[in-house]
Amino acid sequence: MNTLFSQLEFARQAAAAVLAETGRAAEADMVVRGQGDDFLEVRTALLAVQRAGSRVALLERALHCYADPDFWDAEPCEAMLAYHDRGDVARAALRGRDGFAQHRD
Repeated sequence: MNTLFSQLEFARQAAAAVLAETGRAAEADMVVRGQGDDFLEVRTALLAVQRAGSRVALLERALHCYADPDFWDAEPCEAMLAYHDRGDVARAALRGRDGFAQHRD
Protein backbone atom coordinates (compact mmCIF):
# COMPACT_ATOMS: atom_id res chain seq x y z
CA MET A 1 0.00 0.00 0.00
CA ASN A 2 3.00 2.26 -0.46
CA THR A 3 2.26 3.84 -3.81
CA LEU A 4 -0.43 6.36 -4.57
CA PHE A 5 -1.65 4.04 -7.36
CA SER A 6 -2.22 1.10 -5.04
CA GLN A 7 -3.80 3.38 -2.43
CA LEU A 8 -6.10 4.78 -5.09
CA GLU A 9 -7.04 1.25 -6.18
CA PHE A 10 -7.94 0.33 -2.59
CA ALA A 11 -9.95 3.54 -2.30
CA ARG A 12 -11.77 2.84 -5.56
CA GLN A 13 -12.70 -0.65 -4.41
CA ALA A 14 -13.99 0.62 -1.07
CA ALA A 15 -15.93 3.47 -2.67
CA ALA A 16 -17.37 1.16 -5.32
CA ALA A 17 -18.56 -1.23 -2.61
CA VAL A 18 -20.29 1.63 -0.77
CA LEU A 19 -21.88 2.88 -3.96
CA ALA A 20 -23.06 -0.60 -4.92
CA GLU A 21 -24.50 -1.25 -1.45
CA THR A 22 -26.44 2.00 -1.62
CA GLY A 23 -28.00 1.11 -4.95
CA ARG A 24 -25.76 3.24 -7.15
CA ALA A 25 -24.48 0.47 -9.43
CA ALA A 26 -23.74 2.76 -12.40
CA GLU A 27 -21.55 5.00 -10.26
CA ALA A 28 -19.86 1.95 -8.71
CA ASP A 29 -18.98 0.68 -12.19
CA MET A 30 -17.55 4.08 -13.11
CA VAL A 31 -15.40 4.13 -10.00
CA VAL A 32 -14.05 0.63 -10.64
CA ARG A 33 -13.06 1.72 -14.15
CA GLY A 34 -11.23 4.75 -12.73
CA GLN A 35 -13.72 7.28 -14.07
CA GLY A 36 -15.01 8.56 -10.76
CA ASP A 37 -11.93 9.66 -8.86
CA ASP A 38 -13.56 13.03 -8.23
CA PHE A 39 -16.49 11.38 -6.42
CA LEU A 40 -16.71 12.28 -2.75
CA GLU A 41 -16.80 8.57 -1.87
CA VAL A 42 -13.49 7.95 -3.65
CA ARG A 43 -11.79 11.01 -2.17
CA THR A 44 -13.00 10.08 1.31
CA ALA A 45 -11.87 6.48 0.93
CA LEU A 46 -8.48 7.62 -0.39
CA LEU A 47 -7.94 9.84 2.63
CA ALA A 48 -8.85 6.95 4.95
CA VAL A 49 -6.53 4.56 3.10
CA GLN A 50 -3.65 7.06 3.20
CA ARG A 51 -4.04 7.66 6.93
CA ALA A 52 -4.32 3.95 7.66
CA GLY A 53 -1.30 3.31 5.43
CA SER A 54 0.78 5.84 7.35
CA ARG A 55 -0.17 4.20 10.63
CA VAL A 56 0.59 0.70 9.34
CA ALA A 57 3.96 1.88 7.98
CA LEU A 58 4.91 3.29 11.37
CA LEU A 59 3.92 0.08 13.16
CA GLU A 60 5.77 -2.03 10.59
CA ARG A 61 8.88 0.06 11.10
CA ALA A 62 8.70 -0.64 14.83
CA LEU A 63 8.27 -4.36 14.17
CA HIS A 64 11.26 -4.36 11.81
CA CYS A 65 13.33 -2.71 14.53
CA TYR A 66 12.45 -5.46 17.00
CA ALA A 67 12.83 -8.19 14.36
CA ASP A 68 16.41 -7.17 13.59
CA PRO A 69 18.76 -9.62 15.38
CA ASP A 70 21.31 -6.83 15.85
CA PHE A 71 18.77 -5.04 18.04
CA TRP A 72 19.00 -7.91 20.54
CA ASP A 73 22.59 -9.09 20.15
CA ALA A 74 25.52 -7.37 21.77
CA GLU A 75 28.18 -8.06 24.32
CA PRO A 76 27.99 -6.82 26.99
CA CYS A 77 24.23 -6.76 27.47
CA GLU A 78 24.26 -3.00 28.07
CA ALA A 79 25.55 -2.46 24.53
CA MET A 80 22.46 -3.83 22.81
CA LEU A 81 19.75 -1.40 21.74
CA ALA A 82 17.02 -3.52 23.35
CA TYR A 83 18.59 -2.99 26.77
CA HIS A 84 18.14 0.76 26.43
CA ASP A 85 14.88 0.69 24.47
CA ARG A 86 12.67 -1.16 26.95
CA GLY A 87 9.74 -0.87 24.53
CA ASP A 88 10.14 2.84 23.71
CA VAL A 89 9.99 2.25 19.95
CA ALA A 90 6.75 0.28 20.30
CA ARG A 91 5.16 2.82 22.62
CA ALA A 92 6.09 5.67 20.30
CA ALA A 93 4.64 3.84 17.29
CA LEU A 94 1.42 3.11 19.15
CA ARG A 95 1.16 6.84 19.95
CA GLY A 96 1.63 7.61 16.25
CA ARG A 97 5.16 8.92 16.64
CA ASP A 98 8.44 7.85 15.13
CA GLY A 99 10.53 6.56 18.01
CA PHE A 100 13.60 5.64 16.00
CA ALA A 101 15.50 8.91 16.29
CA GLN A 102 16.36 8.10 19.89
CA HIS A 103 18.31 5.00 18.85
CA ARG A 104 21.60 5.96 17.30
CA ASP A 105 24.26 3.59 16.10
